[in-house]
Order: sequence, then C-alpha cells, then structure tokens
Amino acid sequence: MSRSSWKESSLALRTPKPKLIIHAVMLVTLASMVFIYPFDNQFRFTLGVAVLSVLILSFPELPAFRVILFSGAAIVAQRVAVSLLLGQGSFVTAFLSHIPAFSYYVVFAVMFELFTIRNAVGRFPLSVLLLSTTDALSNIVELFFRPALQSVNYETALAGVILIALVRSVLSVYGYMLLHKYHSFVLVQDQLRRYSELLVMTAKLKTELFYLKKSSQDIETVMERSYWLYNQLKQQEQSGAKMERPAGEALIIARDIHEVKKDYSRVIASIEKVLNPSGLDQSQYMKLSEVFDIIEQNVLRYIAASGKDIAISFHYSEDFFTHQYYTVVSMLDNLIMNAIEACNPSGTICVRQTSEGKNCIFCVEDDGSGIETEEWTLLFQPGYSTKFSPVTGKMSTGLGLCHVKNLSEDMGGTVQVASVAGQGAEFVILIPWKNLIVTDPE
Repeated sequence: MSRSSWKESSLALRTPKPKLIIHAVMLVTLASMVFIYPFDNQFRFTLGVAVLSVLILSFPELPAFRVILFSGAAIVAQRVAVSLLLGQGSFVTAFLSHIPAFSYYVVFAVMFELFTIRNAVGRFPLSVLLLSTTDALSNIVELFFRPALQSVNYETALAGVILIALVRSVLSVYGYMLLHKYHSFVLVQDQLRRYSELLVMTAKLKTELFYLKKSSQDIETVMERSYWLYNQLKQQEQSGAKMERPAGEALIIARDIHEVKKDYSRVIASIEKVLNPSGLDQSQYMKLSEVFDIIEQNVLRYIAASGKDIAISFHYSEDFFTHQYYTVVSMLDNLIMNAIEACNPSGTICVRQTSEGKNCIFCVEDDGSGIETEEWTLLFQPGYSTKFSPVTGKMSTGLGLCHVKNLSEDMGGTVQVASVAGQGAEFVILIPWKNLIVTDPE
C-alpha cells in the first residue's frame, strides 16, 4: 500500500478539532501517570508517549506539533500539582524539578515534523526507526537539562534510552495498525449491512414501480374517457338531446378511478413502510422550501431520464407554512413539465415565489420555443394542445393548463401567460395569501 493511501485511510473522528485536541491531551496526560524510574525519582519513562504517538498517527486532522507541545505542558502541570499535593517542596522547587521534561516534548515535536513520520506510517520498519530515533533524541536532550543525572553512566543511560524508545515505537506503530484494521473492519461491516438493506429496499420498490406503471396506464385511460365524456355532455347540452352512453361512460370512469385510488393507496402504504417517513410527511402543513425540494428532486429525475440538457433553479422570498401544498405541487408540476417540453433539447427554467400586496406569486419561466400570441386565449381551454407522443402518435389531452387554471381559481387566484414565439414563456400564478398561508402551524 502506498504512503498516500495509508494516509488517506487513517482513522478520522468527526469531532470538532478543538475538542479533539483537548481529548487527546487529556488522554496522554492520564496515560503519563503510568511510568518507571530508570535512574532516580526525577527522570521517568511514561506510557503517555506511546499513547501520544498512536493518537497523532491515527488522526491526521490532529495538528501534531501543537498536540505534542500541549501534552508536554499538561504533563508538567500535572506533575507539579501532584508534587504540591504530596508536600514535596514549594511551587518553585516542584516547577524547576519537572520543567526539564518539557524539553523532551519540544524536541519530540520538532523531530516528528522534521522526519514527516506520518508519511512513513505504512512501512513498519521505517516508521519504527524514525519514531524510536525521535524518542531517543528527545530523551537525551532531557537528560542534558537534568544536572543531577549527568553523573549517570553514559553507556547505561544511552542503552536504556534506546531500548525504551524502541519498545515504545513498536507499541505505537503496532497500536496504530490495530486501530486502522479495526476501523476498516467496522467500515466493511457497516457497508455490508447497508448494502443488504438497500437490496431489500430495491426489491420492494421494484414491486411498487410495477403497480405505479399500471396505475399510469389506468390514469391515461381515465383521462381519455373523461375528455370524451366532456365532449359528449357538451354536445348534449347544446342539442338538448338525451344520450344514454355518457351515463355508462361516467360509471366506467368512476370504476377506473376507484381502481387507481386502490392501487395508489396500497403503493403509498408500502413505500411509507419501506422508507419510514418522518412525522413531517404526515403533517397537515409544509414549508414552501420543503415543497420546492420535493418538486426539484422529482423534476431533476425526470430531466435526467429525458436526456435533455436543462438547468432548473428555485427561488423564494418567503418560506411560509401552507396547508395547500398538494395544490401548489400540482400547479407548479404542470407548468414545469410544459416548460421542459418547450426546452428541446436544452434550456433553462426558473421557478420563483414572490409577493405583491395581498397576493402570493408563483412564476415559472423558460427560454424554450415560446407560444404564439394568438394561442394565449386557447391555452387554458380543456382539450387544447399542440403536443403529441412521438411513440404512440396520440395527441396530448390538453388538460394540464386547464387544471392549473381551475386549481388557481378554486383558491381565489388567477393564472396568466406572457410569451414571445421562439424566446420562451412565463406563467404567473397569483393566489391570495389568506387562502394559502398558515400563520400558526402549531
């Protein structure tokens, strides 16, 4: 494994850096209370150095230089405090006795950065060599700052320092490798668990997709029958003649709608069980930002499936609660889908919410093919359409914009269009605030 891959795969802790530094220093300080006296009761070898090395190797986000110095200062402070509690002289005496230990951590910090030991951590022999050299040199410098220990046999002191440095370095690098392997094991187990859950969820959603496709066909049939019935009833109204077939067709439509409703209720219940929705999804109110998020995710999937190069953006000036979120979604969805059809093969769409006095304004603007001026008055008439399916050759039902008009009028509002052929179109919906906003959703 390369140096970079070892460095990138080091353990990462999602704790804010200041807290991580404090925790590391506290852990090293506590570990330093485990020690031995190799020469007398001043110079000591502690477990804290091994713990410190494991931490700065395992967590690359830790600033090594600062953590080492902070740890040294904390250890000196702890030793001075213990000496005072045990009545071992005055503060000055205790401080002068333990301050040479800080020189160890200063040298250790400098050598650790100089040798760039983190880059060598993937190679066991090299990392042990560099770390033990750093440890040994730091101990030698500390010995020079302790005049009382200068009488110690030079060869004995050097041998002891090198041996302890080697042992601590092996423990540190080996401890890092164990933590790294454990971390990798936990990640693999978590990924396997998530993969299994995803497979189960995918299988369930594929089943529901089948029923959604079936319902889509049923809806298309209902729309065609409804439009036929509308024309028949309109002719009957104009002629005054009695016709038996519309009644039968109305019954068929009612049965088809009941079938669609039954399928959709079953699919919704199943998907809700799979996805475990939050309480907000079942609430009577939604924020506009949440409504826009739902529309955006749906539209982005549709654009990706269509293969068109269309950029869409959403903007709002007030993030209000509304109980009419289904209506808002229906109106904007119809206008956005028309805008996507008009942008062929590429374009931009902008969805905006603003306010004007007592009205909330929704605007859907595109830079697509546009609409001829003489068609403006026909757009919102039921059955008027210029679109057809390139696959089946069927004309569109032309009910989308009519539906938008009816929904907006049901809420006491209006819908308007402005367009220039070849330069895009802008649809504007005005809804009175009193019919849309919820002032106290609690």
